[in-house]
Amino acid sequence: MKSNVTALILCGGKGERLRPLTESIPKPLVCINNRPILSYLLDHIKSYEISDVVVATGYLSDKIQEFFESSYTDLNVEIVNSGDVDILERINSCVPYIKGDFIVFYGDTLANIDLQALQDFHYEHDKKITMTLWPLKSDFGLVELDSNNVVKNFQEKPTLDKWINIGGFYYQQEAVELLERHSNYANFLSHASSKSQIKGYKHAGIHITVNTLHELEKAKENINMFE
Repeated sequence: MKSNVTALILCGGKGERLRPLTESIPKPLVCINNRPILSYLLDHIKSYEISDVVVATGYLSDKIQEFFESSYTDLNVEIVNSGDVDILERINSCVPYIKGDFIVFYGDTLANIDLQALQDFHYEHDKKITMTLWPLKSDFGLVELDSNNVVKNFQEKPTLDKWINIGGFYYQQEAVELLERHSNYANFLSHASSKSQIKGYKHAGIHITVNTLHELEKAKENINMFE
């Protein structure tokens, strides 16, 4: 990487759609084939020689603390428990522990983003923020009709010409002042995009989310593509 970069991992959510698994552990510690989601993410981050990690916690923060007491001791890890707050407040609570640029990851999302390519792309433009995007894939077959409702075309679960946010936000250190002006992350992103302050990096590789028990089963089938 061109400069010292901190990985900021968001691990504070309650994971209510993954209950009963998340009644006793936070979502990033839910296992995919006997390994916590967080473990896969940390290995990916380490592969780019990023050693400074800030973990933004809230729900069951003590479990995250216990995880790091015996795992990834070779990393410089700072755990920041900001309680039950908006994502933006979690990020702002972590800012004092960030040394330079930082990449924000979702603790329940795995994507084999080329972090070096992400950084190179970021410095090719003049925005302070880069958002990693992934093509939206429909879970349904899409039908095209003519004016008489005759089916002219059918596509089974196609990839659409739309893009979704999958985390992997690259922030220059100077972007902190933009974050501090807001109290809600969704509003911040909406405002920043309306001011053309965010550039989108298109990721065409693996993207695995674990928001529900159904997605967890799919993740178990597909995790070998991420490793």
